[in-house]
Amino acid sequence: MKTHEHGNHTATFGRERALSYDANVHRIWAGYGAMHQVIAEVMAAALADKEAASLLMVGIGTGSEVKPFARYAGAGVRFTGVDPSPEMLAVAREKLAAEGLLERATLHACELRELARGPLFDGAQMIGVLHHVQGDEARVELLREIAGRLTPGAPFVIACRTGDDPLLRAVEDRRALAEGRPPEAAEQRHKAMASLRVPASDAEVFALLAQAGFVAPRFIFGELQIKAWVTRYEPSTIGA
Repeated sequence: MKTHEHGNHTATFGRERALSYDANVHRIWAGYGAMHQVIAEVMAAALADKEAASLLMVGIGTGSEVKPFARYAGAGVRFTGVDPSPEMLAVAREKLAAEGLLERATLHACELRELARGPLFDGAQMIGVLHHVQGDEARVELLREIAGRLTPGAPFVIACRTGDDPLLRAVEDRRALAEGRPPEAAEQRHKAMASLRVPASDAEVFALLAQAGFVAPRFIFGELQIKAWVTRYEPSTIGA
């Protein structure tokens, strides 16, 4: 997945790896593009009553999640992207410029907590980040950081890995092998996932969201062990 908050992956994304990131993901994750499309459609529908809207994208990586908005959302939607990897953001700028979207986007090479406060956002999304954050306390801290930058009632789309099903893991391994990855890469990936303690279930993700004031999560996309939900921020529920 993408670079992430509360981690040290920034230094691992050199220019060459950043340039090859999207191609590599598409080879081993069949639904990567479809997920971004669905998320853009859902977010556009959630913000349909706004002629102008601001979206916060946490862990924006190479900017792939922005492209579908050119088709599914109006020109009034603007994007603020945050990612700790300057190399990934350099690729994002090139891609967004090619799509005619760069003038609608502001990109920041930092972690979210380092982003200067400004007007509240109308919506947010965070794809492929949560399972990289170490421990529930840090995960809730990140979710609260997002919540504190949203208007009450704002939609929030989150996508992450959940669970470690042996059959689904085997499918991922076979895909990687089919794409020429060495067999030992699977074992390395298994160890990495084990060290991260990926959320074990949907309920675990929902409990984390609730602690940050996000309510009524609805499933919108899934492939193997990656799932995406849309929820909304309701600050009145915190501590209730």
